[in-house]
Amino acid sequence: MSRMFSFVSETWNPLGGECPHKCIYCWSRRLASRYGMKKYQGEPRLIKSELKRKFKPGSFVFTQDMSDLFADNVPTRLILKVLDVERENPKVKFLHLTKNTKRYISLAKEKEFPPNVVLGATVETDFYRFFDLRKDEDVFIEYEEISRAPPPQERLRHLLKLSQIIDNPIFISIEPILDFSTDIRLPPRFAERIKMVKPWAVAVGYDNYNHKLPEPPLNKTLKLIEELEKFTKVYKKTLRKAWYE
Repeated sequence: MSRMFSFVSETWNPLGGECPHKCIYCWSRRLASRYGMKKYQGEPRLIKSELKRKFKPGSFVFTQDMSDLFADNVPTRLILKVLDVERENPKVKFLHLTKNTKRYISLAKEKEFPPNVVLGATVETDFYRFFDLRKDEDVFIEYEEISRAPPPQERLRHLLKLSQIIDNPIFISIEPILDFSTDIRLPPRFAERIKMVKPWAVAVGYDNYNHKLPEPPLNKTLKLIEELEKFTKVYKKTLRKAWYE
């Protein structure tokens, strides 16, 4: 399986079950369906063999790239067991990525995150609705039609709070990028909201699977990257013209 981020050396999926977010662009859901991967079907559960996984010191492991360990339907006791394994491997760095950042807050307050963990979130946009560019007339598409996950604006608010109560690095993935705010008359803009979180790094990339999402034109994305690079490291993923350009 290919790595989602260049800094990641390997992936680890200790949680089985289907992700409840059902994002229309999700590559992992499509992969699991195509190959009948029963591991990623049904209710959330731990894979005992994966909890015994051995990691190479110095590696950077992406934990649970096939679903969301912090989704609402995942019992806290399962999350804690995964964090225990990470805590037992202090010479390994682990990346988490969620669309349900409110669970980070409660766990952070209980000091459950070991110091070798990077807390990441997917934040594709700061809009609630978009023009449906697949139609000729002015029709809107709501974010909830794209994903059942909590709204990206909510994720950013939680990340801002999280940054004030933990020392762990925070990572933001803007992938697949959706259209976003740039209007200086309505601050804070998307880049400014991200800056407030003080992320360790940000990844930016377009959809790879031709879903015709409400994505921004390429020049707008490149300007966003310029702004982000003023205060953080940016990992550039797929950068191309928007499907409608």
